[in-house]
Amino acid sequence: MDKVHGLIDSDFDAQVKDLTGLLRIRSVFEESLRTDGHPFGPAITAALDNFLEIAARMGFRTKNIDNMAGYAEIGEGPLFGVLAHLDVVPEGKPDLWRFPPYDAVISDGKLYGRGTNDDKGPAVSALYALKALRDSGAKLNRRFRVIAGLDEESGFRCIKRYKETEEIPEASFSPDASFPVVNGEKGTVRFTMSKAVGGHSVRGLPELTSIKGGTRVNVVPDEVRAFFKGAGAGNLERVFLPAGASVTNEGAGVLVVVNGVAAHAMEPWKGENAIYKFLSRIDGLDFGPAAVHAELLKLRGLFNGETTGESLGIACRDDISGPLSCNLAIISLDEGRLSVKCDIRYPVTGDGQFVLDGISAAAESIGWTIDVSESKKPLYVPPDSELVKTLLDAYEAVTGERGEPFSIGGGTYCRAMPNAVSFGGLFPGEEELAHQANEYVSLSSLRKMTHVYAEALARFNGN
Repeated sequence: MDKVHGLIDSDFDAQVKDLTGLLRIRSVFEESLRTDGHPFGPAITAALDNFLEIAARMGFRTKNIDNMAGYAEIGEGPLFGVLAHLDVVPEGKPDLWRFPPYDAVISDGKLYGRGTNDDKGPAVSALYALKALRDSGAKLNRRFRVIAGLDEESGFRCIKRYKETEEIPEASFSPDASFPVVNGEKGTVRFTMSKAVGGHSVRGLPELTSIKGGTRVNVVPDEVRAFFKGAGAGNLERVFLPAGASVTNEGAGVLVVVNGVAAHAMEPWKGENAIYKFLSRIDGLDFGPAAVHAELLKLRGLFNGETTGESLGIACRDDISGPLSCNLAIISLDEGRLSVKCDIRYPVTGDGQFVLDGISAAAESIGWTIDVSESKKPLYVPPDSELVKTLLDAYEAVTGERGEPFSIGGGTYCRAMPNAVSFGGLFPGEEELAHQANEYVSLSSLRKMTHVYAEALARFNGN
């Protein structure tokens, strides 16, 4: 393995250069940009093209699967998968970034940019690990396939398409979480609640005509924008300025912008939910229509600013993966309809039906309709499985640390494939900035993760 690790070090500058080019592509899914030829938008297709070009230059066999996914493969024999993705969540507020989120700037030994850790950095790292294994002269006794999805952040349509047409690996790991090994992923329930809120404003009171907050269901919302027609700034300032909001005259009314702090929905307590901040202030304000005011108060009572679902009646936990998490992610008031989207992550030993029954009862209790858009069972691979033990051994060989497998609230492609767990790329003690501003990977960690991946892949190869 000395030769393999030496090749990783000698290729590292090229690895950083390739990753930098990929990071500069803003591969964010936007529904309005979809076309028949680009099912997730042309920028996401461009990211796949870039990734496959890197792999082809290295001598990998590549395939583009209808611009929905792709793969790069080397070797012969049984198939082993590396499950990565090239789409990223929106960057949020650019002014919160130290450097522009798609400039891929290196500063103080860190490479900054959306996707450095989630998941472009680890995807490129896996390619370079396989290249080093191949270039070392080792006989490849397996086919190693880096599968690159394009819709991980918005619905897994990419991996569903892959499974319809392509071979399923016998075993896989996903470089889309943390080291040493993630052998459990919480179950996921995502839903929309809504209600028509027609009615007329009350004479002399401002009218709340629109609300828009949040960007993605898997991100803690960092902004809510609410427009009050016919309002005076003074009363709104009294209510919202203590929450750190901005209140500005705009046209025939006043725009209120409530700010929060984004975080990954798997750990919503690490963020500051702007929707909760907005709802917490409406008690002290009179506005119309009366129906809108009343329903916002009901909504506030149902979620109550919580991240663990107590007021929804679904709070639960286990010793393996901890508590259920609840992220009230998106809110809108548009053309007389109020709606919210929510992301629930429940423990690996939890009961999904308990969660579904609980949220349905909660919605019914306030007279809102509910639509469950996603319900995924938890993932759990026993710690004594050969897959987990091999990955832990590889991690120890490079880092000198004997790690223990653990569970997370995040959901990866491992749920969609048999015999799969997450493996990196965040190391213990490193700052978790996925889905947040100033996402970065340190160059030393990028190099180290490539060594770890090479060590693991060599062991699955029989070296």
